[in-house]
Amino acid sequence: MSPAPHVLVVDDDPDMLSVAKRALEQAGYRVTEAPSGKDGIDSLRSERPDVILFDFWMPEMRGDEFVAEVWKVCPKPPPLVACSADPDFMDWDARSSGVRHAISKPFDISSLVGTVKKALTGA
Repeated sequence: MSPAPHVLVVDDDPDMLSVAKRALEQAGYRVTEAPSGKDGIDSLRSERPDVILFDFWMPEMRGDEFVAEVWKVCPKPPPLVACSADPDFMDWDARSSGVRHAISKPFDISSLVGTVKKALTGA
């Protein structure tokens, strides 16, 4: 039996972290939570998740800054999934930075799990 895919969830909103963790674990994923971009980068220094789900608008480090740091720590990063309540957040040059998937907040559980699954399968 292969190990459960590992998802790193990076978000400054504790409620979002809790909901995402619970939903992804119920879907069979192993989840690590990081309450800030800095904590997410620190986590990447010690473990390699199969996908990273991150909030674009965090107080210490915006999503584009987080992605730039991910690339410094992981020259071949796992799939990146951006999320935000701002409908225009994907206006930044996400595709060229490696972000292939995005989800808007608030999201429903099936959209969250489906987006993570797509990221893992390269769809």
